[in-house]
Amino acid sequence: AVFFFHGAASAAYPMQVDVLVPAATSGQLGPLGSGEHRLDLHPLTGVGPAGTSSGSRDPAAATAAATGSAECPGTTGTTVTAETTAMHVKLRVQEATCLAMPDGPPAIAAAQRYMDDHNLKDRLTHVLMNLLRERPDDPMKFLSAALCGDCGVDGKLTLDGKVSPDGKSPSSPSPRTEEEKGILRESIHVLPSCVRRGAPTRLLDFGSGETGFYSYEMLDDGRRLKVKSSKRKEAFFASFVEPWRPDAFCKALTEEFELQADTSSGALVFFAGATGMHREMLMSDSNGAECAQNFLCEVQQCLSSRFGGREAKIWLFVPSGLLEAQLELYATEWLVQHAKLVERSALEGRNLNDSGEIFPGMLVRDVFQQLDKNGNGRFTALDLKSIAANSNGKAKKLAGIASELASHKEKNGDRSDGMTLHDFETSLETSDDLQMAVQDIIFSGTLSAGGGSCQMAMMGDGTMPSLQLFTAPIGNRLPLVEGEFSKPVLAQERETWRGRIRAELSRANFPQGVRGLYVGIAAAFHAVKAVGLDGRVIDKKTVVAGLADTLEKLDPEDQRSISNLTLVQELIQWTFDEAACFVFKRNWKINADEFVATWSLGLFIQQYQALSTFESTSSRRSGRWKMARSRVLPPGPWWQQSTSPSCISADRLFEMPFIAWPLAPSYLLDIGSGEVGAYVYEADLLNGRVKVTRHTKIQDSFYEGFVVKDRVEDFATSIVQAFGIEPGLGRRHEVIAGGTTGLHREILLSDQEKRDQIFRFIGRVEEAITKQLGRTTVIRIFVPSGELEAQFELRGVEWLIGQASVDVSVGTVERWMIDKAFGLLLTADSSPNNLPDVDQTTSVEVEWVDARLKALGIHEAEVQAALRRADSDANRILDHEEFSLAVNAECALQAMVRRCCFSGTISAGGGSSQLTLTGCVRNGMAQMFSMPIGNRVPIVGRLFSTPATWEERADWVERIREGLRSSQFPKGVQGLFVGISAMYHAAKVAGVIERIVTKREAMKAFADALAQLDANADHRSIANLTLAQEIIRWVFDDDYSCMLFKRNWHANGTEYVASWTLGWYVTQFEGDAEVRERSSCNIQRISRGMRVRSQLRKFSGARLEPDMPAQPRAVRATSGPAALQTGPSLTAAAS
Repeated sequence: AVFFFHGAASAAYPMQVDVLVPAATSGQLGPLGSGEHRLDLHPLTGVGPAGTSSGSRDPAAATAAATGSAECPGTTGTTVTAETTAMHVKLRVQEATCLAMPDGPPAIAAAQRYMDDHNLKDRLTHVLMNLLRERPDDPMKFLSAALCGDCGVDGKLTLDGKVSPDGKSPSSPSPRTEEEKGILRESIHVLPSCVRRGAPTRLLDFGSGETGFYSYEMLDDGRRLKVKSSKRKEAFFASFVEPWRPDAFCKALTEEFELQADTSSGALVFFAGATGMHREMLMSDSNGAECAQNFLCEVQQCLSSRFGGREAKIWLFVPSGLLEAQLELYATEWLVQHAKLVERSALEGRNLNDSGEIFPGMLVRDVFQQLDKNGNGRFTALDLKSIAANSNGKAKKLAGIASELASHKEKNGDRSDGMTLHDFETSLETSDDLQMAVQDIIFSGTLSAGGGSCQMAMMGDGTMPSLQLFTAPIGNRLPLVEGEFSKPVLAQERETWRGRIRAELSRANFPQGVRGLYVGIAAAFHAVKAVGLDGRVIDKKTVVAGLADTLEKLDPEDQRSISNLTLVQELIQWTFDEAACFVFKRNWKINADEFVATWSLGLFIQQYQALSTFESTSSRRSGRWKMARSRVLPPGPWWQQSTSPSCISADRLFEMPFIAWPLAPSYLLDIGSGEVGAYVYEADLLNGRVKVTRHTKIQDSFYEGFVVKDRVEDFATSIVQAFGIEPGLGRRHEVIAGGTTGLHREILLSDQEKRDQIFRFIGRVEEAITKQLGRTTVIRIFVPSGELEAQFELRGVEWLIGQASVDVSVGTVERWMIDKAFGLLLTADSSPNNLPDVDQTTSVEVEWVDARLKALGIHEAEVQAALRRADSDANRILDHEEFSLAVNAECALQAMVRRCCFSGTISAGGGSSQLTLTGCVRNGMAQMFSMPIGNRVPIVGRLFSTPATWEERADWVERIREGLRSSQFPKGVQGLFVGISAMYHAAKVAGVIERIVTKREAMKAFADALAQLDANADHRSIANLTLAQEIIRWVFDDDYSCMLFKRNWHANGTEYVASWTLGWYVTQFEGDAEVRERSSCNIQRISRGMRVRSQLRKFSGARLEPDMPAQPRAVRATSGPAALQTGPSLTAAAS
């Protein structure tokens, strides 16, 4: 039997199953009037499993019916006989006296929204669950205490459900203040800063069925990572929270982390990330999330009392599925750089391939061709020195190692002219350093799958590598959960599952024809491990054939394995080129230590590297600035530099070019679905800002309007006019970069024929522009994934909202925003998880503010000056009252408050809606949530009639909520959010754009706008306003959230558009700042040195042989610092 429960799955518990034996029936009854009726019941005989007699499907039951006796299946000795005593019942019928539901669909929808807004369903369900579990002597008192808020925190019941004589829950901690609750709720959605110098980082992984304990500590100045890891087959909620066992969890922490009773070691800090089932529960059930917080608060108290009063903190957070995949990629990349990808000792008895090579020959040949720049089949140590001098990162490391090997070969008496491919392969077999360098340069990303989704993460190439993430909502549990497989699994069911996988990959814009070396993790690893091909490098043909053979041999009853192996096989078939290679690996060895590529390792590595970059000072003295030659490709179509000019591999499409030129304008194209955006950005190096000199739209579709119609000259002319490029002599060449989004992203990823057609068109456009300008023009096009596009949009908005002169209208700044900003100034590391309780008497030293502002990415001199002006009593101490008064009077401080409170963006489009969450720290990792529901869904699906009825609107509302629920969109999110794209257009109709509004103001404005819409209004307007309203209602906190709906921004005398291209430029502009600072310092040092030498020559009369350029060139060189300065820090560095 199939049972349906209304609401979340957690609401179906506790549950009891009873098998009742039918004994008698009244038969079918007609309508009964009011009054009392006597119904005669006739005994049943021969009852089968379906509750029928002669029509039973059970042969045994049918036989029993003939004999007048039957034993019901599933019971013990229970018999129904024909001699059962006749029974009757009395039935009294009267008109219903219950309260009627509100009349009309609008009232019903309003009642439903009221229940959702106040979380009545979840709250009442939890109360009844605890009532049935505890069975108190006085149930009414229990219910009264629970519903009135005496049995938990803020009226929400804790899972233990016990009521003490004073009405309090003995297991729950003391009620928290509103500020404390706000910080804890926010910490669930915002990634905390975990890494601390001089102390281990303790991370907990609350997986679906187990709890992982990980301790990380970097030793020897970052040269060695110390890891301790263990797991317990105890789920966090089922084993600890629901039975309310804080002592047991405290004991587990003590044993697994080997905690010692040392009061001098500072606070005990733990960071707990919820994944899998726990992620779903915490994101969808606000009561469950608060119960988890209450439980951890009590664990903190238990730890503190156990370890002599030491402070204990446990920060609970929820990494999204995309962020988890991103962190796993960081962990894998670090392991590839430090551990051997393939251990030959592990391959004994397992033939890698026919030749027994560690790496397939095609990969080795590709790497060798990168070193053989002359193309003569060999290279010398001298050739490699030039490569190393003009390369960065991985290529420089590889060239250096190969150069040493070539030199060693020459010193040993081998006078042959350079190193051949055979020599390179031989050295690869014997040199661990060369093997490590090769695997580092060929590593391209990760491939993973899970129960509900599959992911591919790609590492970009170049001087500033980008990360591209692709995810599809298809996992190996779906056929089991949705009942698509029978037992045994039929061939038709397998083919249906394959077709569904392909359809989801196509819908998710998964790329095709990808090359490189990918590491398979998670369920992808387990699938290939079942084949016996794990732990070695294999090509696509080998892994696909192995999966196919294993699928044929699998037990047809093994549904999970069939589902997983089919998923991985189709994922590899769809995504990768025949030249792609894989290694499926889980455990890695570095010296004697063993590592696992988990998201927790990736989190530690990412944050440690970011902290090291922020704190490092030695790197500022590491040499002169050189612009990498790879940033400017040679003239001509860029794809013709590959080995196959006629075929453009998909992986080349994802290489993000460098575009933030420090001394020249950058020309960027945004090739969208129906138009092409043209943007010109320039760097204001003196003030450390970005200027937009031009932005316009070419109002025609790129592919349909230009490529298909072969309008080469028209497109070339449109580009030149849009960018305002003047013909004639000037720079040696022009570089135009761009990215494809929307429809054009799908074309380039999925259609090889159209892809080739587009790039042949671009090559001819290059020639046309070159002819018009009289100088060489290069066009670089790449494809940002949807996730990367969202990250760049977030980065652009984050930069804009922190500008002091931006045109944001705000009345009185919300008190919680001032408190949060001041709290961040009080913290040493600007982490939102360490916010102190804001007190009116708490103060901060003004001189210490600069470093904290830098951690937030705020360099504005106006902000620093405004903080000093806020010190009204001139005692160099800024208290909360002074700060609050100054914020309402100083625009610069309002910009700082906006930046401190900025938490992400909310956007929507025709086919999807997105939420991005970011922390307060600059360049913090963002969490992204997306659902496949946009404002065109009702139009495409014909959900609305003309005019749209209230029933249809209510159905649309329910569909949005179901999408938010299934996509695990968070609830109760706090902070300042910027609404862009369709969210902005909805707010424009509601009249709440260009100013900061609270959630309540926004909800009222959207409701009024919907009420004022005419019955025959445009379906798109109804759909968009409803979508915006429901997303805001679902996601944001009622009291501690604000929104700013804005598209065009004016700041620093320039108009900006918050597009993804702005985020692209800002990311590379700020990432290249350190290089510019080093360059300025070196130029100034050279200039000062020449002036000193000139003075020595003048006063001492000594004749010095200069090894520097002559004085006239020195005068010209002094203009460099003025052009390259990036702020006050340069003056200090130069001195």
